[in-house]
Amino acid sequence: MEGLPTATDNGGPEDHTTHPLGSTGPTTRLQPVPAAALSDGAPAMGAPAVGRTFTFTNSITGENVTATCMPGCTIDHEADSDRPEHPHDIYCNIPGTAGELPLYGPLCDTGRPEDFRFLSWSIQSRPYSGRPSERLPFVSIEAIDDHYIEYLDPDTLEMVISHLQKQVGSLREAHAHLVNVRTTYLKSPEVAA
Repeated sequence: MEGLPTATDNGGPEDHTTHPLGSTGPTTRLQPVPAAALSDGAPAMGAPAVGRTFTFTNSITGENVTATCMPGCTIDHEADSDRPEHPHDIYCNIPGTAGELPLYGPLCDTGRPEDFRFLSWSIQSRPYSGRPSERLPFVSIEAIDDHYIEYLDPDTLEMVISHLQKQVGSLREAHAHLVNVRTTYLKSPEVAA
């Protein structure tokens, strides 16, 4: 297979000038993997059950490509159709719950509580990604303001949920321990309260 281009990963952004290993060129790369059905067959968040289609111009080849959104996608792909796009820039998104956590202390610049996005999530897919796992819908969790756990398939998401549940028990222990330590510390005659 000498002479075939390969995708470079190295943990960084995908090199858009290469093709996945075994690819014969841009046409092979532009075949999206069909979106997986939701477990109960219903669309997410009340969105349409059937994916919408739209056409965009591949900025590399100049070809018109018809794409199908994953069921439930809320992105208006009109902008993708208005100008040439690199296939890797095409993505679908289903927004999830956007949690907020009001925090005090060193994370806050104002001295007042500030709201941070906390454990927010969305379902996404990138139908023309060079990485096959990104072509299927996956979950991205925003742990806290712009810090993400991404590309979670159903099994990995379940693992994250299980670890979070276990960690909640540990955090409750930390809370009880902190309350006791602070109470003891503040009762100490050496500490001026």
